[in-house]
Amino acid sequence: MHRKENTIADKMDRARAEERKKKGLPTEYYCKSLYWPERGAFFALPYDSLGIGSGECYSCKQEELGRDEFKVISKTSFVYKKIEYSLHDFLYVRPQFFADEEEARGTFKAGRNVGLRAYVVCHLLEIEASAGSKQASLSSTKVKVRRFYRPEDVSAAKAYSSDIREVYYSEDIVTVPVAMIDGKCEIRKKNNLPTLELPLIMDHIFFCEYSYNPQTGSLKQLSANIKLSSPTQKLANTNSRKNKGKGVCESDKNNSDKWTDVPQENRLKTLDVFAGCGGLSEGLQQSGISFTKWAIEYEQPAGEAFGENHPETLMFVDNCNVILRAIMEKCGDVDDCISTTEAAELAAKLDEEKIKNLPVPGQVEFINGGPPCQGFSGMNRFNQSTWSKVQCEMILAFLSFAEYFRPKYFLLENVRTFVSFNKGQTFRLTLASLLEMGYQVRFGILEAGAYGVSQSRKRAFIWAAAPDEALPEWPEPMHVFSAPELKISMPGDVHYVAVRSTAGGAPFRSVTVRDTIGDLPPVENGASKPTIDYGSEPISWFQKQVRGRMVALNDHISKEMNELNLIRCQRIPKRPGADWRDLPDEKVKLSTGQMVDLIPWCLPNTAKRHNQWKGLFGRLDWEGNFPTSITDPQPMGKVGMCFHPDQDRILTVRECARSQGFPDSYCFLGNIQNKHRQIGNAVPPPLAYALGRKLKEVIDAKRSSA
Repeated sequence: MHRKENTIADKMDRARAEERKKKGLPTEYYCKSLYWPERGAFFALPYDSLGIGSGECYSCKQEELGRDEFKVISKTSFVYKKIEYSLHDFLYVRPQFFADEEEARGTFKAGRNVGLRAYVVCHLLEIEASAGSKQASLSSTKVKVRRFYRPEDVSAAKAYSSDIREVYYSEDIVTVPVAMIDGKCEIRKKNNLPTLELPLIMDHIFFCEYSYNPQTGSLKQLSANIKLSSPTQKLANTNSRKNKGKGVCESDKNNSDKWTDVPQENRLKTLDVFAGCGGLSEGLQQSGISFTKWAIEYEQPAGEAFGENHPETLMFVDNCNVILRAIMEKCGDVDDCISTTEAAELAAKLDEEKIKNLPVPGQVEFINGGPPCQGFSGMNRFNQSTWSKVQCEMILAFLSFAEYFRPKYFLLENVRTFVSFNKGQTFRLTLASLLEMGYQVRFGILEAGAYGVSQSRKRAFIWAAAPDEALPEWPEPMHVFSAPELKISMPGDVHYVAVRSTAGGAPFRSVTVRDTIGDLPPVENGASKPTIDYGSEPISWFQKQVRGRMVALNDHISKEMNELNLIRCQRIPKRPGADWRDLPDEKVKLSTGQMVDLIPWCLPNTAKRHNQWKGLFGRLDWEGNFPTSITDPQPMGKVGMCFHPDQDRILTVRECARSQGFPDSYCFLGNIQNKHRQIGNAVPPPLAYALGRKLKEVIDAKRSSA
């Protein structure tokens, strides 16, 4: 329903209610949405299945469909959790089943993912259902499988230098309870793997070229007589042979995930508000679902960086309220616009070319963006300040774009604490506003580290979809990453979790600091040369992906520390978890002749009140992950763990960009502070890509059924 039609209908409903009240008639209630707390969503009412007199309860039917089901179909197949498994399928087994065989590993703050294991890939050889019972049960059914090993099972060095999708054949045959199975996967030839544009995998596809003997630790080329195709793959191969003669190009086309292969007319025409340097747009466009035709960003350096990386986008470097005012004036809706006098004056000063390029309702199919989060962020020590409160009001400005344009889809990104800030009132207001507009709404919190970046970054997201569209599901976590369950508190002491925890496993191991930046050349404190040589070849799978075709390294520049902080950095031990608490309690002499305390005087005196100030002046751990990327890395900042694992300096701009999953080809503009700010405010492109893939799934499904 268009905005004006919705407003007229709402006025009529209110007038009708007032008339009934005057006549003393009972209050009429209405229902607009189906609230499903277990799925964290409000759906359009399923009118085709509600109140149709069939005698069946829609809710009960949905609850029954949602139950875990297990059923043995035959001696060669069974169904578990809605997935059918057949002999010779490849599947995941939870790593806990093999835990007794693995040596225990310690954990610490800087290496919080150490000890988490990916699923064990196995080959289904036999189904063992108990013979005595009439119907096999989940607890009595086991399967015999062949175990495949991964590079990380051999050594950390092997894991670092190997493709994250590689597995090793073995002669280990084990019997596993069906309850330990957690999904299916594929093993293909290496040259049949999907093409990747970002360091993120969303497909459950592996390759195998070697066999591994865990007793001797030896790796050997896989014997030619070992066949690894499942029945499904054999069928696909048969079909491809029928198309013999179409050549490699046709095969590549079918397997391609390149976003450039999706024509622009098949993408949603998108407006990115609070666009920053473009992390959200980068990932969504890479997924093939959106084309960011317009973008709005207030900060000049960030807006220019967006334009540099997305030259096809019409970028408006301005206040979003001014732009919305100008759009409403252009469309003759100025009487409906409530804005400040200043916004009206600035909108009137926009040049004709800019006004001509402004989008109008009906053109925009998808609005996405991340309103400034400092007002909600736990990283902001001053979130009660006037400016932070102004930034909180940016949520309302963002919602105004949705209310005016009424796109098919809407995506809001913010910090995790957005859902609890101000006792959850801002979060609830956002949901209520979108529901009042007639949208279906889904909300949840995701951890970026579970989607292919080596960084702990928890972010809240709200999806909205028009009533006749389908709400996207949340992308499943693809990498193990240690994090508490990201719960959202609901009324009635209920908690909602968008995606499962990866404590029980995930398809791939976590990405480490070494995977991310281990190939970059050493630089000094205050390094400022904008472009240098890489100096070596990439080693890890991640490094190869982010380098792409780059032949020179940009923005490997580091903030310059003052003399005292540099001395402190030099005295921090080069070992995992080292921070200010490892500094000796002594004075040092500066070049001026002044004697000063090596340990910052305020830290020991306030440590008890602030969790010992853990991480300040901290070094990263090669085998761990980055802390949350922020806008101004500094050793005494809120996230003080900003020192390189081996070098005496703060992380460079490019290292921070890689921690967010930006490719090395991505440009950041302005001075070094501007560049860190652009990176710290961005949505990691791999996480945006994962969200885009789920949106693409529902849109492709609708198109194919049309």
